[in-house]
Amino acid sequence: MTAHPLTNTSVTVDDPHIRRNRNGHPILPGGYGRSAYHVGTTPRYAVRGEGWRLWDDTGRELIDANGNFTTLIHGNAHPKITEAAERAIRQGASWGIPNLPEWDLADAMIARLPGLDQVRFTNSGTEAVMSAVRLARAVTGRDGVIMTKDGYHGTSDLALLTSGPSRGVPASLADDTALVPVNDIHALRTVFDRHPSKFAALILDLLPNKAGLIRLTPEFVTEARALASEHGTLLIIDEVISLRLAPNGFIGEYNIVPDLLTAGKVIGGGFAIGALVGREEYMEELNCWVPGSLAHSGTFSGNPVSTAAGAVALQLLTPEEIARINALGDDARASANAALEPSGWEVRGYGSLLRPFPVGARKVDTERQNRLWQASYERGIVLSSANLVALSTPMDAEVVTDLTERLVDAVQSVVNDPEGRR
Repeated sequence: MTAHPLTNTSVTVDDPHIRRNRNGHPILPGGYGRSAYHVGTTPRYAVRGEGWRLWDDTGRELIDANGNFTTLIHGNAHPKITEAAERAIRQGASWGIPNLPEWDLADAMIARLPGLDQVRFTNSGTEAVMSAVRLARAVTGRDGVIMTKDGYHGTSDLALLTSGPSRGVPASLADDTALVPVNDIHALRTVFDRHPSKFAALILDLLPNKAGLIRLTPEFVTEARALASEHGTLLIIDEVISLRLAPNGFIGEYNIVPDLLTAGKVIGGGFAIGALVGREEYMEELNCWVPGSLAHSGTFSGNPVSTAAGAVALQLLTPEEIARINALGDDARASANAALEPSGWEVRGYGSLLRPFPVGARKVDTERQNRLWQASYERGIVLSSANLVALSTPMDAEVVTDLTERLVDAVQSVVNDPEGRR
């Protein structure tokens, strides 16, 4: 029997934090608690955060432009969010009967999302998307799902198919999945024309990071809304990341109402959360008083700590603050693009989300992503492993200008050393 090529891998770096099992292997696979941490170098460990600052285990102060992958829109350890979470923990971290903070967060979300009526909480954005798809299938009696190529909707089996076949995912699942290129209206129409009664859901991420951080055009989204309605397919807008970009969610910039919307990250104030928001006619399927309703659970779904912290986080995320950090992002993008034009790179995104790319590219290979992450870290910036920059409300123009200059220098260092030899 031939051993799987991955089974004998181990972490060989001299890292005092890595704890090993009786066989000498790390008790966390590869030395990481989640794959998204991996950036091709010895792990760094966060030990403290305050506002836009982060300190690692060496004592180094950094600009936190990762924000736990866009989650910490109010930075680290915001005092009002911390106070709400501590109060909730003192009263009881979780219970097996309903809690009042759920209502506060649900109220805050419904107030921001015109046309949507009800909320169910989950533990993550991944779970929110899974619940939305299951609900759409129950409503329509169909199995098929349409997604854009290289979109990101979490780590469920279905979501992992946005880039094609995925290891560990049954090949048969692809039979119920159709992928269309970003902003390709013709391809979307063709999918519906070929299978007019197959699809339960059409899922869209309005600013798909994995697909190149290219915004979906209003024309594409408007056509998606029309085609979904025409064919009895539920339109699901995945706002787990993009909700931060506008007061009514990013979908508010498109003047349409989805059937279902998924959220997470910023709505939890830094704690684990997800949410399914939808029109009452569809969310009624989750009404426990109705015989045959869809069962939905989750031991920590809607827990009082996440919802109490999240309600405060949304209160702090005013239209004025959204506009301010979006403007800082727009200025940073313009400044970076002017500086990087000779290098053949650009900074894409919208508002408070930015990401450097080679001009015209839809993807950046992992090796270059890792080198840019490392170059940025050396210059005192923490990016996401995919090099996404997420601004936070504690940042002002001075901080963002400093961040931008460091990021530009990091990109130029990678451009000038394409083989990573230095």
